[in-house]
Amino acid sequence: MQEMIEKAIQEHTQNGQFSRLSVAELSSQLSLPKSRVTQVLQQLLKAGTIVRAGQKPVLFLDRSVLEETYGTAIEGDTIRNLDQWLAAQTDQGQDFDRLIGHDGSLSSLVEQCKATVAYPPNGLPLILTGETGTGKSMIAGLAYEYARNHDLVKPESRFVAVNCSEYANNPELLTANLFGYVKGAFTGADQDTPGLLELADGGVLFLDEVHNLKGECQEKLFHFMDQSIYHRMGDNKTWYTSSVRLIFATTEDPEKVLLKTLQRRIPMKLTVPNLAARGNYEKLQIILSMFAREEERLKVHIQLSGSVIQLLLSYPFPENIGGLKSAIQSSCVNALFQTDEEKVMRIGLKDIPDSVIQYSALETLMKPRELTWHGIEELRHDLVNVRTPFSFFGSVLETLETTQDFESDFRAIQKAVLHHFKQSLRKADLTPFETAFLTIVRNRCRQYHLELPEKDRQLYKTAFVELLSLPQGIDLLLQSRAKQVEEVMNRLRTEAFKYFSLVTEIRQEVRERLETDLNPLQCLIMTALAARAGQSQPAPRRMGVILAHGESSASSMAMCVNQWLETHVFDAIDMPLFVSQEEISRQLNEWLRKMEGIEELFLLVDLGSLEQIYRNLNIRNVNIGIINSLSLKLALSVGQDIRNQTPMEKVFERAKALSSIEYHIERNREKPRMIICSCASGLGVAEKLRGVIVDSLPEDSDIRVMTYDYNTLQQEGMTSPVFEENQVISIVGTLKPEEITVPFVALEDLILQENTNRFDDSLRPYMEAEEMRVFKKNIVKNFSLSNIMNSLTILNPAKLLEHVADAIDRLQNRLGVSLGNNTCFGLYVHVSCLIERLVMNRGIEVYGNADAFRLEQQDFIQAVDDSFADVQKFYGIRIPVEETGYMYDYIKNDPNYKKRV
Repeated sequence: MQEMIEKAIQEHTQNGQFSRLSVAELSSQLSLPKSRVTQVLQQLLKAGTIVRAGQKPVLFLDRSVLEETYGTAIEGDTIRNLDQWLAAQTDQGQDFDRLIGHDGSLSSLVEQCKATVAYPPNGLPLILTGETGTGKSMIAGLAYEYARNHDLVKPESRFVAVNCSEYANNPELLTANLFGYVKGAFTGADQDTPGLLELADGGVLFLDEVHNLKGECQEKLFHFMDQSIYHRMGDNKTWYTSSVRLIFATTEDPEKVLLKTLQRRIPMKLTVPNLAARGNYEKLQIILSMFAREEERLKVHIQLSGSVIQLLLSYPFPENIGGLKSAIQSSCVNALFQTDEEKVMRIGLKDIPDSVIQYSALETLMKPRELTWHGIEELRHDLVNVRTPFSFFGSVLETLETTQDFESDFRAIQKAVLHHFKQSLRKADLTPFETAFLTIVRNRCRQYHLELPEKDRQLYKTAFVELLSLPQGIDLLLQSRAKQVEEVMNRLRTEAFKYFSLVTEIRQEVRERLETDLNPLQCLIMTALAARAGQSQPAPRRMGVILAHGESSASSMAMCVNQWLETHVFDAIDMPLFVSQEEISRQLNEWLRKMEGIEELFLLVDLGSLEQIYRNLNIRNVNIGIINSLSLKLALSVGQDIRNQTPMEKVFERAKALSSIEYHIERNREKPRMIICSCASGLGVAEKLRGVIVDSLPEDSDIRVMTYDYNTLQQEGMTSPVFEENQVISIVGTLKPEEITVPFVALEDLILQENTNRFDDSLRPYMEAEEMRVFKKNIVKNFSLSNIMNSLTILNPAKLLEHVADAIDRLQNRLGVSLGNNTCFGLYVHVSCLIERLVMNRGIEVYGNADAFRLEQQDFIQAVDDSFADVQKFYGIRIPVEETGYMYDYIKNDPNYKKRV
């Protein structure tokens, strides 16, 4: 029992769940009598294992957890006021201010946590993702403290945490603990028991390792999130309510482990970066903080060698902060008995765990270096008072404001700025926003012929990204030194105009595209970074500029030529459609001012007077050639010559030769798709043929059919106007005209569907496979109709043929065969005439050996009877066996039917 109580106190103290550490709370949680709990607490107090917080209700906390967490020893067994004691343990105050990195790499995460918890009326659900040991549980506890300190929850509200992984093998128990249960709900449920949702009512419920929740438990949870009501296990009638702020955490990808329905109800997803992504500055803060706690615990003064500091900073620590803590404690254990009389404990490489030492290469360990020892307090003092961003940026402003040698001091500051960001060099993946920001920076730099140095490219990328999230203290700096910042920026406008202009353009594009405004200090530091990168990159000796009217006419052409030539030879100036010559000249002068050091300028403009443009330019030691004509071909030619160092006069002579134009008219207007019917026997036959084809085409087909005189087509050939005005797909007729190159199909082949491959190929681009099948079937049917119309006297040929065609389709399906077109053509005519005879009571009563046929072909007779059932019913007839026999004679000689038999 004592072990159980001790474990509960330790866990709640670690998670900051102080409100759960009263006698009543412990009794309720552990289902123990209050008297037994009080007795055990007295024993733990006497042993010094716990301390009590003297408030109402009295709380009992784990001494070692508090001392380790806050790096201080606790005198006696009582803390008079817990809130005041907690606030006194840090210079930064309460809740998130105690978190290392709250004003650095975690600043954005902290602000989003605060906003999520404070979102009216009861906050929003939040999920924290990240690797093991990154501090998700601590952040969840701080979020609760923030809510309590800012009156977002009542003082008596609780922070209830549960690690779902502990229930991975017993999900039903987790469901019971989460929602509570009633007596008799399961074996051992001998009383009604509230769940964690009820215990956390009004406070925060933290579900760690939430990916271990089974699907059914997730479903119950998101139902609760919708309406704040739930059932206890074993009671599906009574609704219980709870108003809690929900925080989830997982080391897995929520997209893969959580139901989509639950994901949609968690609007905020925040990723806690791993230790490697926190940067060396914060990593050093964490290292020194942990060593300081060990100093308090061991009552010694710890000193570290420079090699130890470098090794701990460079080691990746797969277990993140937990792994770092373990390595530090192991180092202290290894060095414990080396403490001297003055209680100084020195930790060198030999004291570092082997797993960390092995990470360092042998040549690195053997490299000679001066042995220096650094005290923890000394290092923490330097870190806080010298290397904080606030102090650093403040000193930058002060230097530039008071400098007597701006050029020299600005160069020194450029180096210092780069070194400052080197302390936060990180390896984490960029967010989409950061990627977009870096793309803007990179593209604008290229327009100024500025490339980030290869060896320091990652460092520059880190520096530019870190600028996006300067610590909150910078706002105070700007407020207190607004005038100094303005004066320094004005100085940069004069002394470093090129880089000032670059950053101004970056700021404007970031504001327009990313809806983010960079403050003046961010612009100042960015200017220093750009200037540092540009020190070893002199401006090109010769350069081209494309100036064109339109939103992106010039930039599009310049980009195309630069990509084609694989080098940056053209800048671009996009001008509004209506702009004065003075404005054009002003833009060019601005560009020339930024491109200091250029010797030759090649200017290509789409419109404008050469003389007016030239007169308004402020030319200083620059040769300028201007062409008031613009085309991609011309720009490519000039760009090649600029790249190849061709003399300026020769460049423009070649450009002049390209000014003449050639033309060609290619008439590609979309023409109507056309089938031509042309018969040597005359237009009358051609017109009937046209009608059959039109009736056979799919209803929504855009193919047209026309008749054309055969003799005229024979004489004109492919020069006939019909080919100029239409896209002729094919020609159908009795004879093929000479000198015709489009596909031709003879009338008899079309009827019998033979030798029509070229005709099929010409139609295939305009018909789906099913449409082509229907077209071919309709051709056979409609030519059959033409014949039938000449044979029938009382029945409607079109209606009759529709019935017959459907029946013959059913017969083919029944027989499992696809009859040839010749067979179908004959059947259409024969069966149509057969039906009219039967209607007129003139059926055939004699058929060869009818008895033998009836005996041998029972299946065929039944198939015909079933397939023609609708026809017989519609016309009130009965097809006798004799007529069926003649139909069999048509079919039995079909090649496809023979194969089947």
